This record gives sequence, C-alpha cells and structure tokens, in this order.
Amino acid sequence: MIRFTVLCTILMSVSACNGTNPFMVDEATSTSTQSGTAAEEDTTTSAPIVTETTTNSGDPISSDRTILPGTTNPSPNNTIFRREAQAGETGNGFAEGFAYNSVNDTFTVDNLAFDGEGPYTAVRDNLGNRIGIGPFNVFENEATVVDGLTLANINQLTYRALYSVGPDGNTSIAIIRTGAYMDYGFGGYIYQRNGGVTLPTSGQANYSGTNNYGGLRDFIGQGGLEYVRGDIEVNIDFNDFNAGSGVIGVVSNRRVFDLANNDVTSTILSAQGGTQLPTLFFDIEPGVLDSNGELSGTIQSSFGGEVFEEGSYYAILSGDNAETITGIIVVTGDDPRNSNVTFRETAGFFAVRQ
Repeated sequence: MIRFTVLCTILMSVSACNGTNPFMVDEATSTSTQSGTAAEEDTTTSAPIVTETTTNSGDPISSDRTILPGTTNPSPNNTIFRREAQAGETGNGFAEGFAYNSVNDTFTVDNLAFDGEGPYTAVRDNLGNRIGIGPFNVFENEATVVDGLTLANINQLTYRALYSVGPDGNTSIAIIRTGAYMDYGFGGYIYQRNGGVTLPTSGQANYSGTNNYGGLRDFIGQGGLEYVRGDIEVNIDFNDFNAGSGVIGVVSNRRVFDLANNDVTSTILSAQGGTQLPTLFFDIEPGVLDSNGELSGTIQSSFGGEVFEEGSYYAILSGDNAETITGIIVVTGDDPRNSNVTFRETAGFFAVRQ
C-alpha cells in the first residue's frame, strides 16, 4: 500500500490519503484561444489527450528506443503520445482520463482522490480574467464536496491542471500536480502529436518560443504549488551526430509565481544571492533525436559553479518541415528559501522554427 502524508492544514475531515492511481490524459481538439498554463506519465495504461470525456487506452512502449510510456511502434507518419511513467513511491503518472471540454471551458481528470466530483474550471483573478502560465490555460478542482447523506462539507486537496494546444494545432500538452502532500503526491503529464513529421536530412534549424515555457513547481518537505514561466530556444544539427541529430537548448528568463499569480521570484533570488534564476541548458549528447521525430535527453542548470537543477526533457517534432517542437521538461533542485526542501519543476513548452 502506498502511503503519502497529507498536509494537516489541507483537510479538516480527512487527515491522510492512501492509495494508488494510474495517469491517463485525453486531448482536446478546440479552436478556442489558449491563453496560458501547463502538464507528466504512466507505465502500464496510456491514453492520448482527447476531446470531452473520451479515453483511449494503449500499451507500454515496446521499441528499440524507450523514451516514455505511450504509443507502441511509433512512426514518423503517425500520431504519437507520451506520458509520465507511473511510480508508486512518488505518485507520478497516477492521473488519467484527462479531457478538455471546449464548450464549457472545463477540464476533466480521473483517478485522483479528493479532487472534487465535477470538472476542473478555469482559474481567474479578482477581476475575472483567466490566469495563464506561458502558453497554458490553468484549471482548478472543486474546493469542497458535500456528503450526500449528512450534507457536511468535505474539503478537497488542491490540484492544478495545465493544458494547451500547440501553435500549429497538431500538438498538445497537459500537466497536473498537487501541493497537498509532504512528498510530491499524485499527478501526471502527457504530450501528443497528431499526424506525422518530415525530418530534414541535412542542415541545422533554430526553434524559439518567447513565454512559451510554462509549468508547475511542487515540493518534498513542504506543501504548496507554484507556477513558472519562461522562454525556450532549441537548435538542431540534422547532419550530426550520426547516432541521432545533435540538439542544444536553453530555458531562460524564468519567473516563479504563487497560486494567486503574485511574482515570488525575488524571494528565491534573495535566498540564493543571485540576480536571476539560472538558465537551464540541454546537455549535448548523441542519440537525442530519432527517426520518428522524438527527442529525449538530459538538462541542468548551475549556480556558483555547482549544479543547481538537473533532470530530463522529452519532446516531439511535428509538421511537413519539422516546424514545431512540443515537449516536457522535469528538473529538481534544493529550494534555497528553505532547508531540507526539494522542488520539482514540471513544465511544457512549444518552440517554433524561425
């Protein structure tokens, strides 16, 4: 039995939450404008992001090059989706059944305990304007659920879901995290390409996205959630390496916000002693890009001559001329604001060929 400690300040009537749950996402095909917000993976059950409440199941990856669970036998000509691998000891990849309803502008998530009974609704500020994080829209779950017998209010855990369709309309990303546990807690992410890609066989390409990086930060050692946004730039050398194109990228100009959308970057910089958050750099290594247009590699930042954050990126190219990169970055590091606290940043991004 998996056991996570729920923060005692979150629930009055529920003091702990035990259990497991797999993560599965559904993709929305919507023509509505996506104004900002953000979405990680499962090993046994998989599903692409689908409109409304449709859920498509799939098998784990069985190919020569395993990146993330999702599409079996991927091809450069077909739709591919990837999701966060389920990990019972961390709660990763336990969300499933993600579906965006463009008519009601709501988001549905399944298999997360105490996240309400209705769909997630768009997060808005005090003036009624929806909050956007980078390219993503933000959705929140219900705060309380009523006991049908006693009419007592049952407080729910805090979750945030991020969702966006890519600039070419052929890709999408969803992320969900919670700040209700002393560990990371249950959640997940998914990204998807609808259709295929034609990869160049020579030359180099530049991809960039100003404010096209957005995500969620959760923690070990404390509760709470934060938003993060920034800029992304990626360069690909289609000539080399011979084992797979060389890829270099940077995530810069990151800012961190609390759930009320207040900029709290200065609190991190004050504790760290820096003037801006460290830039994330893709590690240059062979075998990053495969013939299906999928990318997978490692990423890190440094501060004061030492590694500050490290993790991985997963992405996919799309379009007749490989015009767009859609992906997920997950990094962890020590939070300089508090001792014995680790943060995890899970962010999605879109970068367009310039």
